[in-house]
Amino acid sequence: MTGRLDIVGLGPGGPEHRTAAATAAVAGAEVVIGYGPYVEQCADLLHAGHEVVRGTMGEEAQRADEALRRAATGARVALVSSGDAGVHGMAARTLARAAAMPEDERPAVAVVPGVTAALAAGALLGAPLGDDFAALSLSDLHVAWEVVERRLTAVAAAGLALALYNPRSRTRTWQLERVLDVLREHRDADTPVAVVTDAARPGEHVARATLATLDPETVTMRSLIVVAGDSGRTVGPWLVAERGAAVVA
Repeated sequence: MTGRLDIVGLGPGGPEHRTAAATAAVAGAEVVIGYGPYVEQCADLLHAGHEVVRGTMGEEAQRADEALRRAATGARVALVSSGDAGVHGMAARTLARAAAMPEDERPAVAVVPGVTAALAAGALLGAPLGDDFAALSLSDLHVAWEVVERRLTAVAAAGLALALYNPRSRTRTWQLERVLDVLREHRDADTPVAVVTDAARPGEHVARATLATLDPETVTMRSLIVVAGDSGRTVGPWLVAERGAAVVA
């Protein structure tokens, strides 16, 4: 078996935030597969020797199967995701499919880590994730909303800093209103919040607010919401969470 599949996290935006290992995996592949915008994110690495397979939103299962099939026939394949492939990316789905293959037909598979959006957003704000934090996806496309809300309620009550992925889309609008209601039940209205849109990409924008003043209309699917935890505070121009700075009885 000479085929290999690398499930690659490209980082949040441009090549300056891409790891050397991710660069090597894409550059050394024979086949590059991914959602169209993610393939464009590594366009600087593509050359005439690459076979490029671009997909659309909603075809994640097909992309995973295609990547495994190509690698199983002997090709070196890079399946690319934005951010980190293991954080709301392609890694879990693809590994589950790989595990279901007969062992003697399964290609070598590796996950190449990348900088996830929460870290990129946090760096723009200062250090809001310096203490314990939780990352949640607010999408209910594959998980019932009751499950999303149960998880949110638990971490909201725990006082952790929150990085909220997939917060709002053109068709999912009421959910963010409900999220804010849940957070306001457990946290002070003046809790610092930031909406970071297109982190590390052209058009990058940061909007600071509080739980009381956050405007859901400023949030899109390209946004990530950071909610300060118990130890989060504003220090000069930065939002920081210093472990031990706040003690909760």
